[in-house]
Amino acid sequence: MSYFNGTLILLKDKKDPKLFMLDFNENLKSIDVLFQKSNYETIIFNDSRNEEEKEPIELNKSMTHEHIINLVCSWKGLGLLTYRHQDFEYEVWINYLTWDDEYIYGFVLFFAPKDTIYEDNRHEKLIFKISEFVDYKYVVGDINEESKNYISMEEDLDEIEEHILKSSFEIDSRNW
Repeated sequence: MSYFNGTLILLKDKKDPKLFMLDFNENLKSIDVLFQKSNYETIIFNDSRNEEEKEPIELNKSMTHEHIINLVCSWKGLGLLTYRHQDFEYEVWINYLTWDDEYIYGFVLFFAPKDTIYEDNRHEKLIFKISEFVDYKYVVGDINEESKNYISMEEDLDEIEEHILKSSFEIDSRNW
């Protein structure tokens, strides 16, 4: 699949990545959103702000949650992790984001398209539950390349917030 429905959750305040991710992932576990750990899953690292790259790291079942979080936080650009939830056929991805290579400012949740067509809107319900775990400034989606409201995470944070203010989205916390 090449298209994934993405929802951006921007935090009100920047956070220490490790402290945020440890707490956030404990909350995710409480609603059965769990790391996908297998011998073929990887951590995909984001490029740093000065375009440095880091090779993906393969996960294995013996890795603890804390170890996985430490691996993501060991890279200044943070990165993308794969999760599973029993209500979805496919994985849920979370890309942890920084705009200064020091703090976490938000994350993007991704769902496979087939998991967004259920009549009960279960992906929106899960997004809402997840957003309750953080002090967010905005929750907006669909923001992928195929969307009329595409938001590139390569843009400056101020430009992204300006785009959000000028646009309306399928999922928009300003309407909750």
